[in-house]
Amino acid sequence: MMTSPSLEALAAGLPSEEAAAVRAWLGHGDALTPRPLAVGAEHLATGISRPRPGDDAAVRRVGVIGGGTAGYLTALALKAKRPWLEVTLVESPVVPIIGVGESTTPLMVTFLHHYLGVDPMDLYREVRPTWKLGIKFDWGPDPDGFAAPFDWDTNSVGIRGSLAAQGDINAATVQSLMMTAGRTPVFDVGGRIVSLMNHLAFSYHLDNGRFVAFLTKLAAERGVRHLAAQVADVELDERGWVSRLRTGDGQDLDFDLYVDCSGFRSLLLGKALETPFHSYGSSLYTDSAVTGNVEHGGRLKPYTTARTMNAGWCWAIPTRESDHLGYVYASSALSDDDAANELAKRFPGVTEPKFVRFRSGRHAEAWRGNVMGIGNSYAFVEPLESSGLLMITWGIIALVNLMPSSWSEPCPRDLVNQALADRWDAIRWFLAIHYKFNTRLDTPFWKEVRAGADVTGMQPLLDLYASGAPLRLRDPLARGFADATSPTFYGLAGVDTILLGQKVPARLLPPAEPMARWHARKAAADVLVKHALPQHLALRAYDSEPRLHEELLRQHDSWARASVAGAVF
Repeated sequence: MMTSPSLEALAAGLPSEEAAAVRAWLGHGDALTPRPLAVGAEHLATGISRPRPGDDAAVRRVGVIGGGTAGYLTALALKAKRPWLEVTLVESPVVPIIGVGESTTPLMVTFLHHYLGVDPMDLYREVRPTWKLGIKFDWGPDPDGFAAPFDWDTNSVGIRGSLAAQGDINAATVQSLMMTAGRTPVFDVGGRIVSLMNHLAFSYHLDNGRFVAFLTKLAAERGVRHLAAQVADVELDERGWVSRLRTGDGQDLDFDLYVDCSGFRSLLLGKALETPFHSYGSSLYTDSAVTGNVEHGGRLKPYTTARTMNAGWCWAIPTRESDHLGYVYASSALSDDDAANELAKRFPGVTEPKFVRFRSGRHAEAWRGNVMGIGNSYAFVEPLESSGLLMITWGIIALVNLMPSSWSEPCPRDLVNQALADRWDAIRWFLAIHYKFNTRLDTPFWKEVRAGADVTGMQPLLDLYASGAPLRLRDPLARGFADATSPTFYGLAGVDTILLGQKVPARLLPPAEPMARWHARKAAADVLVKHALPQHLALRAYDSEPRLHEELLRQHDSWARASVAGAVF
């Protein structure tokens, strides 16, 4: 490291003892460097503290009401980060698990393996996940749709060049090219597997039934008490806090903290506490889904597909055995039978239909008194953009990291409530622009949505986009204003992808480089794609080689290393 002439001159003019103190602080080998002046050296312990002995208001016993992914992930996180807690998961034996594929975001990879400490080899053996590089949208006017890859922030090949060269955004990044070709960034180099998965963020597709079974087993191993019981009554105290639960078989249950993971029933936060509900119905018109599975013949796509349908859209989530499908539709526009028939016609051989009802919106508060709502008990939009498990994760992290060790201590409820509400509202507006500008079909449903979907929360950003796109390439001031004032949720690159992918009109910014440079990057990226493995072959290596997981989770330059995860958690 080069020494700083200014610091050397300063140290030379100091008395020897003082110069030695400065050198001990700012010295790096034989050099003096100003880096410690700009980078703090103070290390702080975690803010999580244990309850004090004898404190009658201490939070020692937590009841997680409801199972599924929300319940079990919450219970595991509490035991992982606050192992002294007595955590009981109360699960109704008559409420079934919704057996659909789960599409996640990259946060789930680091949450599982760093925050919860899940062994990746165990996950691959018992849950058998597949990989998601992004979402392929059969959406908008282009018959081929568009790719929304997880590396959209990198712009590694170039979105402006992709638009100029081929009239779409599908050659903007390495992952978008991988998605188009059905490949993954894993290579067989002379019989040795070489992976770039540690450099290109990805997420998991999970079979929900298998995933919950894995989490159930893990929770038992880690000391989570399981109680099979149905909550029949909730008793409140004079403060409006939950004081006791009564089960259907006559048991009384009381905890210091209650986490409502009861799904759309919202037994505690919604029904017992009567927390007001804010609907997103003016932006998001769907309220139903019909699900089923269809064989894929071993052809594992490296992405989730979102396909436009007559009264909504259909997801396709590839698991090892089959594609899990879900037609999300508006019951006001389509009957259940017609939805099931449309799904069966589009996907011959789909299994017997199963139906799900939901409502889009959030309660006014996630955390009320001694109750925290996690998952659908607090808020839900719809499955578009895989926000469900992402927001479950954020809710869990907020609760585990910020809950007090005693109710006698200050409690940041309002902060948590505002932060989570803002995130959910941002998802609402982000999803709304998927609907407002989708011109793929002219059915009555889509005509109504395009005419009436409320996107007012995004309007300032839409105005900025119209005046110059891509947004991510605007000047620093414009980007800063947009980030500070607009509910982008997935950032400006996400908004660019959805709007440019649907070919929403805008004044395109002029390129700042010769097209030859873009073509050179594209040609190099095509080389990587050409030699990349299809997912089913790459997964075999990850199923059996711990080295590959170590590279992903431990390598110093990996996006999924512990230090990066720690900055989020």
